[in-house]
Amino acid sequence: MIEELNTPTKFIEIDFNLPANKKELFEAEDQITKLRIELDLIYYENTINDNTHNYYFEEIVRVLDYVGSLSKPAFEICREIEDLYFLKFKHSPALAKKLWQEHYENIHRPYNLLKNRCYRMLDTLDDFYIKKFDKNPPNWKI
Repeated sequence: MIEELNTPTKFIEIDFNLPANKKELFEAEDQITKLRIELDLIYYENTINDNTHNYYFEEIVRVLDYVGSLSKPAFEICREIEDLYFLKFKHSPALAKKLWQEHYENIHRPYNLLKNRCYRMLDTLDDFYIKKFDKNPPNWKI
């Protein structure tokens, strides 16, 4: 699924020397899917407790951190992409801004997709705990 997101576009073609991370992203996606299946079973069986909440919270955050670390090199090229587009489209700053932001967003898209799935799982995990126990999860600090 991640590979489908990297379709050719109208962006300036330049090699930023970014790691491909395809294998790593597929592994992270696979881990997210496995966690989602396990969480669905817990929801279905209504077996959440403090220990299961903490365990799944830690596992989801571990995957989130992993995907975030994979995306770090993409953050480092922000200024380079911006400069490239403003040089190429110096007579149309609005177009340059639009294109560099779209290009930068496109680079981050595979990572953001997986990170957003993790955030949604964290929200769902917390919501389920709150619904069952009518209190905040054990990892929340007030």
